[in-house]
Amino acid sequence: MSFYKLKYFLSCVLISLLGIHSQVVKADTPFVASASSTTVAIGEQIQITFELSGDGRNFQAPNFANFSVLSGPSQSSSMQVYNGSVSQSLSFTYIIQSTKEGVFKIGPAYIEANGKKVQSNILTITVVKGNNKPQAQNGQQKSGGNETDAAMEKNVFLKASIDKSNVYRGQGVVVTYKLYFKVQIGNPQLSKLPALEGFFSQEIPMTQQPQAHLETLNGVRYNVVELKKVVLFPQRAGSLSVDPMKGEVIARVQVKRKSQGRNPFEDFFNDPFFGNNVQDIKVNLSSETLKINVKELPSGAPSTFNGAVGKFTMSASVDKKEVKAHDAINLKIKVTGKGNIKLIDPPKIEFPPDFETYDPKVNANAIVSETGVNGTKTFEYLIIPRNAGEYKITVNGFTYFDLDNNKYATQPGNEFVLKVTKGDETVTTTVSGVSKSDVQFIGKDIRFIKTTIPVFALNQTAYYDSILFYMLLIIPAILFVLLIIFRKRYIELQSNVTLLKSRKANTVAMKRLKIAKKLLSQNNSTEFLDEMFKVLWGFVSDKLQIPVSELSKENVTTILATKNVSPESVKIFIEALDACEMARFARSIAASNDKIYQMGIDVISKLEEEIA
Repeated sequence: MSFYKLKYFLSCVLISLLGIHSQVVKADTPFVASASSTTVAIGEQIQITFELSGDGRNFQAPNFANFSVLSGPSQSSSMQVYNGSVSQSLSFTYIIQSTKEGVFKIGPAYIEANGKKVQSNILTITVVKGNNKPQAQNGQQKSGGNETDAAMEKNVFLKASIDKSNVYRGQGVVVTYKLYFKVQIGNPQLSKLPALEGFFSQEIPMTQQPQAHLETLNGVRYNVVELKKVVLFPQRAGSLSVDPMKGEVIARVQVKRKSQGRNPFEDFFNDPFFGNNVQDIKVNLSSETLKINVKELPSGAPSTFNGAVGKFTMSASVDKKEVKAHDAINLKIKVTGKGNIKLIDPPKIEFPPDFETYDPKVNANAIVSETGVNGTKTFEYLIIPRNAGEYKITVNGFTYFDLDNNKYATQPGNEFVLKVTKGDETVTTTVSGVSKSDVQFIGKDIRFIKTTIPVFALNQTAYYDSILFYMLLIIPAILFVLLIIFRKRYIELQSNVTLLKSRKANTVAMKRLKIAKKLLSQNNSTEFLDEMFKVLWGFVSDKLQIPVSELSKENVTTILATKNVSPESVKIFIEALDACEMARFARSIAASNDKIYQMGIDVISKLEEEIA
């Protein structure tokens, strides 16, 4: 007979003895309330137990006013056999949490036992500020809910880790968030996502249903579930922090029955075979703050460097090299590699002055994994030559910081020679003649010759001395001066790329919003959220003339305040950014994509009106 079968047989025998000797159970049935601690600090947990010596039913709990109930009631029963007598007890356990300072009473609980309704004693709990709990007379602290927290911290905790702590600005860092546990858990929830100030982030796709695996940490075996992985690209040098991720989980733990005295069967019935008491405890989780040391890129970067960090190659091509005037040409630049590919800008292109050009169509396809971000980013330009001739389009080299060799590397540029022939121009000349409807009869066929001498009036004012003469003389000079001023201003605007971007910030944002709207209609949530994130950051970067490397919520908030933007508009902008981040990292607690899109439109409209 196996060991567990033997236990089961003995339990049946003891239950039979319970029926035989039930008449020896005491008539009085004490019902006692107890607390794990009667003096606690605000926020600490307390275990409240109501224990009945005997059997009972219809338990009525007291009102736990001024406390938060975390779990319960957890009901358990036990029985003991001593010198041929069988006794049993019934208990109900709650885990509560103190919420404010003061002295509070927990009223009696009620239960029916032996045909009578009995009540427990009243408990008095003193809640003090912070952790300044009074000492007992022996000088030791009274045990409280913090003991439960300390025990749970060893059994269930959230841990964040990074693959590297010293990086260059723009170099990717993989952050992993794992849940470690040694007890049964359920209903994990994230309440706060980590703040990513100073970083551009790309989330690593996770499986729909995370699978637990075993892992050894500090010599202890744990069950581990990966909750989140993200690649961070620091945008400024210095010591940057990744704030903790916070959440909560329900942990189910086994608690041994309270001993009613020494007897040989106590250890036997505390065996898990008999289903020991279990408690559901709400455990608050928080990962530690991560510190990342970000080094500035080495000095002496070539003029063709625009912030790319990693390993890249570049190619450029045109769809045709011989066209007619007014025909369109497509210029395509393709950057492929590993690194901060979504943040790179195209190389500078030198177009002939009489070519009409448009903003490029940008498309980024990236795969985010534990090894970093790999992919391709393309820039497609539409250009239209307006005059015949032979022209050159020069695509400058593309420079990136090579992390393998810790130095700048440049991909060579391209030069395209285009032959533009005269276009097909059709000139239409309209000659109007006299139709029959234009002829009017005046009643006579011949006009008679006048025989009288006409009277001529002499104009006493010479034309060269008239107002019209001086107007025609001065107006062209004024127009010429205005033309020079306008052309000078136009050249300044074209040469000042930053100012030009500021003026066109709203136009560019509207174009990006159209792309985001299209992605939204296609239910492409990931690409939509990436585009909305670029819309918001791109608008303030262009409008406020802030380099991408200096973009942060604090910096933008400060500059918006100097531009006389209302605090309400600044708050709406920050909320829109937070909504995007929340939707990218925690869809279960995030706003809908439609709401995020509308928030983006509203905040850009407000900022465009208010920025001075």
